[in-house]
Amino acid sequence: MAKRPLGLGKQNREKKRKVESGEKTDDEPSKEPTPARSQMSVELDDDADLDDELAQLKGLWSKYFHSDRDDEYVLNGIVHGCDRLLRLSEENEEIKKTLNDVFHGIYALALSELTIFRAGDEEATQEKRREDVSSFFDSAIERVELGLSRFPDSQFLKLILAKIIFQRIPLEHISTLDLKSKNGKLNLVEQFERAKEHFSVYENDTELTYEILQMMNDLLDIIENFGREQSIQEGIDSDNEEEEELIEIELEPEHPVYPLQQSLEENYEWLREHFSKLLDTMNTDMEVYPSVANTIGELYLKKAEEPSKIFLSLQYDDDSTEKASDKEAKAAQKTALAHTKKALQYLEKAKLEDDPDTWVQVAEAYIDLGNLLDNESVEQEKAYETAEEILSKANKASHGKFQDVLDNFLKN
Repeated sequence: MAKRPLGLGKQNREKKRKVESGEKTDDEPSKEPTPARSQMSVELDDDADLDDELAQLKGLWSKYFHSDRDDEYVLNGIVHGCDRLLRLSEENEEIKKTLNDVFHGIYALALSELTIFRAGDEEATQEKRREDVSSFFDSAIERVELGLSRFPDSQFLKLILAKIIFQRIPLEHISTLDLKSKNGKLNLVEQFERAKEHFSVYENDTELTYEILQMMNDLLDIIENFGREQSIQEGIDSDNEEEEELIEIELEPEHPVYPLQQSLEENYEWLREHFSKLLDTMNTDMEVYPSVANTIGELYLKKAEEPSKIFLSLQYDDDSTEKASDKEAKAAQKTALAHTKKALQYLEKAKLEDDPDTWVQVAEAYIDLGNLLDNESVEQEKAYETAEEILSKANKASHGKFQDVLDNFLKN
């Protein structure tokens, strides 16, 4: 299975990209060093013409996309190759005809990915990093918009524009904000909506489609939890994760992130809908199929969180005997059960025979289901028995890896 790197949100929170020592970091993409072809291993399509430079560029992008993406060498090669074809096309009409939407798309993708390395350039000043990131994003969007002016119906180019915007919002904009930021000129909602408008499930490249949706998923997580880490560092010094989770951040309406926080629920709904559309276009034997199904399952579990809290609180923590509370608890129970059962359907599809971790995810969802069912009911006991059976099987297959999980479950 091709390794899927972390989406841009988590990518930039968890690690910085680093350029290999000794490599140039010129401002202009066209001035990057020319990679020697003899030093590059490029996978071409089976029917590709080895002399077809566009096919080679596609091969270079595929090489980067399916790699660990830990250096910019291949990206520099793509940018240099695209620059070269552009220069040649000014004098050769036949070459000009080959510069299709794929050419513009790959060019824009390479430029946008180089922002990751510019943002992580520890040798540059903070101001220099910001300027470079902004410049490369501007160049990437300019390139994809130029492509769309010539190929306005290209679904591929529209998809790439969505990717660039979802990448730009956290890397260039949100990364520079703090809890007290106020910038009336920075309209993140407008950018976010533009990305959504250009996105559609692209059946010709399900992996790229999945990555873009996952980038949006990571971005929504950043938006939802914006400022939490800063508040934890400034407010408490505790190893208690539950205490940290209770911290609520209230942004001022003038904060650039505030409007996006207000639309989280509808954006998560949009995300679930489009992940489901993507899965519907895929065959179960596709390599990325389990990852897509798993993400949908997690999103439905997330949707179940709030009604689950309401039900469990009213059912077990609230001593009130008012009918209104009982009615509210039943409504919350019904909603939470529906979302949890939906999550289980997708997590079952994501199970891999050789990966016990995926079994445990299913087991934990069955535990959630049992917690929501009527206490000591036949259905509840069945859900818990199923969870225990799966956990035991996973623990045995992994030589005791999940013993603590199993023990904690059996204690309760």
